[in-house]
Amino acid sequence: MNNKGFIQIVIILILLLIILSLLGVSLSSLASNPILAENFGFVKTWSVWLWNNYVRAPFYYVWNMFKELIWNQFVDVMKAIKNGINPF
Repeated sequence: MNNKGFIQIVIILILLLIILSLLGVSLSSLASNPILAENFGFVKTWSVWLWNNYVRAPFYYVWNMFKELIWNQFVDVMKAIKNGINPF
């Protein structure tokens, strides 16, 4: 049962490849296309700049609040249940 998600991802990837093949898309020609590589490079550069200048600080603030208020409490309750203690 633990491999259920992995198997679903593999099936989705196979179906995606079949659909692309039926549409006549060649992955090797896409990988060697200089315009596509330039566009992805631009998007990567822009995304890194956006992350470093605007998104990283609020994301880590929200992440730390989530960890402190929700995740750590959840872990403590699960440890108590595992040890046979009623946390409520």
